[in-house]
Amino acid sequence: GPRLPSAQRSLRLFPEATLATFVAGVGLAVWLKAPSGAPIAVLLLGLAALTLAVGLRQLRLPAAPMLVAAALLLGFWRVEASPATPLPIVPTGADVTVTLIVTDAPESAGSRLRFRGRSLAPDDPLQSDVPAGTNLQVYTLPPPELVAQRSPPYLRYGDTLRLTGRLERPQPIGDFDYAAYLESQQISGVLWVRQSRLVDTGGGSIAAAALHRVRGALAQGIQQSVAAPQSGLAQALLLGIRAELPPALQESFRDAGMSHLLAISGLHVGVVMALALGLGQCIAGRGNPRAILAAALIVWTYATLSGLDPPVVRSAIMGTLVLLQPLFGRGIRMPTTLLLAAAAMLAVDPWLLESLSFQLSFAAMAGVVLSLPIITAMSSFATAGWSASDAWAARWGQYGVTLLVASFVISIMTSLATMPLVAWHFGAVPLMSVPATMLAMPALPAALVTTAVTALAGLVSTTMAAGPGILAWGSLSWLIELARAMPDALLPTDWLTVPMAIAWYVAMGVLIWLASLRSVRRLTSGPERRGRWRPTGVAAAVMAVVPVAMLIGLLLIGRLASAHADGRLHVYALDVGQGDAILIVTPDGSQMLVDGGPNGETTLTELGNLLPAGDRTLDVAMATHLDADHVGGLMAVLQRYDANLVAHGIVGPDSALYPQWQSVLAARRLSPVSLRYGHRVALGSEVMLEVLYPPPGAPPEGVARTPNNGSLVVRLTHGTVTFLLTGDIESDAERYLVATHRDLLTADVLKVGHHGSRTSTSAQFLQAVNPRSAVISAGEGNQFGHPHPDVMQRLESHVPAGQVFLTARDGTIEFVSDGQNLWVETANPPPR
Repeated sequence: GPRLPSAQRSLRLFPEATLATFVAGVGLAVWLKAPSGAPIAVLLLGLAALTLAVGLRQLRLPAAPMLVAAALLLGFWRVEASPATPLPIVPTGADVTVTLIVTDAPESAGSRLRFRGRSLAPDDPLQSDVPAGTNLQVYTLPPPELVAQRSPPYLRYGDTLRLTGRLERPQPIGDFDYAAYLESQQISGVLWVRQSRLVDTGGGSIAAAALHRVRGALAQGIQQSVAAPQSGLAQALLLGIRAELPPALQESFRDAGMSHLLAISGLHVGVVMALALGLGQCIAGRGNPRAILAAALIVWTYATLSGLDPPVVRSAIMGTLVLLQPLFGRGIRMPTTLLLAAAAMLAVDPWLLESLSFQLSFAAMAGVVLSLPIITAMSSFATAGWSASDAWAARWGQYGVTLLVASFVISIMTSLATMPLVAWHFGAVPLMSVPATMLAMPALPAALVTTAVTALAGLVSTTMAAGPGILAWGSLSWLIELARAMPDALLPTDWLTVPMAIAWYVAMGVLIWLASLRSVRRLTSGPERRGRWRPTGVAAAVMAVVPVAMLIGLLLIGRLASAHADGRLHVYALDVGQGDAILIVTPDGSQMLVDGGPNGETTLTELGNLLPAGDRTLDVAMATHLDADHVGGLMAVLQRYDANLVAHGIVGPDSALYPQWQSVLAARRLSPVSLRYGHRVALGSEVMLEVLYPPPGAPPEGVARTPNNGSLVVRLTHGTVTFLLTGDIESDAERYLVATHRDLLTADVLKVGHHGSRTSTSAQFLQAVNPRSAVISAGEGNQFGHPHPDVMQRLESHVPAGQVFLTARDGTIEFVSDGQNLWVETANPPPR
């Protein structure tokens, strides 16, 4: 088309330059952190410059320099008018008592609950050790009075609690500076609670409380219909809830360069916007205002449900501006929408600029904006020979190549745009980010749609949600397996300096400028061609659905084919960290879980990886005793799996987890069976479980009355192969068993008692058991030093070489038996 007059071109660039200067003014003030102390003077200077610019404009004189100066001053003033609030000084490393209100949705953290709270001013200032208004990260058991009244997680947004515990400064987690992260969230410390008491309910914002209830209901619909770890990923993608994502899975996504998929951002909002607009236009017609407004409403509903984090807000603002373009009768340039979103958000909270998520989000979107001319040039060049043809193959080929080029270019450019930030903050760049993102893109829309349908159906009935839940499982599994399969290729970036980062962005700008030149576009676009063809209606639906449906079908077929009963006994010592969890699958498919480890998300993930897709049943669930490292995860399992029989050993109200255990059983309408010596449980037709300890009645004489010594000890038999599972019993209980049931203790596999503690696994007990293999369930680098060197020495002297297995080293350990022979395989290499 004809070139715009120079004045008209300057007008088109004028708002972008002004917005960019305002953002630069905010950035300069934040970087300097040196307020002048006279924000009113800066504001007056900015308003004067703005007034002068308007006057120059009326006189038809150049006004751009003065307007840019006004934007710079107003950006600087916005920071000075909102000085950063220093965190309150709190007595870390000390015992404190505080009254606080819950300010987010409490999440399960093993047997405890984790949430953020804000301290309140008590009636008597001497009754609180923490200044009012201090934000804390809290870990606590729920108040006993709430356990009997509410369902898990018992606490809610707006509850007011009186807490006593130890206030600690957060420690680094590996290379992650956890203290700096919490400080960026305005959190002063971590409170580990010993005593808690409910003071009041219903505090906080009514709107926020309603939002948390809706988010919680949608999350529960996902949890009840999708197995872990897929359920954790589904909640992260749809609701921004990442509490149930196992750390190992998060690490896989990070190493594969797919972490941006876990944080709701422009990619997710763009997918939701495209799906909503496409559906609306199919129903109401292309360009229909009702379809456009409905799509904008869906975008903001999704942004609200996901928590309104800065990247989501930015994406929602940009998406809304793009959607509303046809209603205004004129186009809005993508750079303008990006800068307008940035300026609007920084005008509300200028200190957002220090947030890494804000920086990464805008850098990635800038990469997308800068990708557009490259996509046009490359796709025009690649499809130039097909553009003149009306053949259906040529049209579909042209469309497919364009999509492939767009996916490749956007992945490359967003990676390049964010690389200096990633390198600066994390010290390494994942090299597989581009191919991983390209392979993930087909499944992401399907995962969002099926997850949303599952969550909504779950509000009505778990039965209704079962069908879409299976479909969601398939697309989510593709993303998970992709992250796990990508090689761990990280490029160290300790060589990066600030001048190099600046040069990096300048080079990108020059590259994009060259690609957007009219002469370059004319050179690469080839001969003049008609408008680009895009499928609509049924064709578009088929194009979107068929590839993903094929992926889901292949995953489901493969999973179901590998999960059927194979006529052998499988006993898995699950890698659940510092705790015990043992899954038993019998030759005819019966399933039993003995204990559940400390954390629900870890145990649920292990079960989801081993049991058939959609299978949410256990024939038997057994708790050896009520220590948190055995039943913390088991309670989470019982909330999502149907158990035909629940059994436990000696339990009583003196256990800290007894109220929660009883609450979970009551909510699921389960009546537990208390097992003692002599009880036998048939697991199918070929496997028998026999209880050896504790004896009926009072604890035996000479055995200390401790929770550990109340553990169930059971013997599992299949043909001539036996397993002895010992819970956490200590040496005095072992002596009792040797004295009373020595002939029943012999076993091929010993689950070592109490995670390898020195108080268990005595030499006398080992001689009686005489195992061929032994397995110790303990967390890597645990604070208790399990397994103890003395125990390892005793085991190595009694067990054949190479047959002592540790979950901390070997991962999940699988024993397989046909009733005569025994095979062992470990998750971590080398397999044995």
